[in-house]
Amino acid sequence: MKTYKLVVGLFIFVTVAAIGAVAIPNPLGAQILSEAKYRGYLSYTPDEAITLAYSRCTTCHNAEKILKYCSRCGPPFIVVSHSMKKYTELMNLKGGNFKQFSDAESVAITQVWNGLVGNWEPDWGSKDIHKLLQGDQALIRLAETPLTARPIELALKNKHAPGSHKEDRKTIP
Repeated sequence: MKTYKLVVGLFIFVTVAAIGAVAIPNPLGAQILSEAKYRGYLSYTPDEAITLAYSRCTTCHNAEKILKYCSRCGPPFIVVSHSMKKYTELMNLKGGNFKQFSDAESVAITQVWNGLVGNWEPDWGSKDIHKLLQGDQALIRLAETPLTARPIELALKNKHAPGSHKEDRKTIP
């Protein structure tokens, strides 16, 4: 009976400590939540996704370049996101030290730029997008998701990023 109470007490203590580490604002809790979002266990809020997109993408490109991107200059952002994932992998193989994009980050970042700048996926054939995504299942699932079912993109549909190029922008109903 004593062992049983000790085990139950230890379980309750660990459970309360884990909840406290996440629920009470502190650096450890923030790190745990950040890692959970990176791995896709929790969703990014639109504001978190915007911060993520700017912080990750402006490591290599300035924001002005991203905001001026248009459908005539290249493929939709979903394909660009896939290319950046692959580019990061290749640079790390050559000795670089870049944090790899997770699937959850790629999906969130794609939705941010689609929402703030424009989503030109409907201008491209589904087969073409699938081919360019080279089996990237997370982005393929996003490509197959209707625009109205993309939470970050939907939340940003009426937002305007200062300096963004809006020509030919596809809008969400």
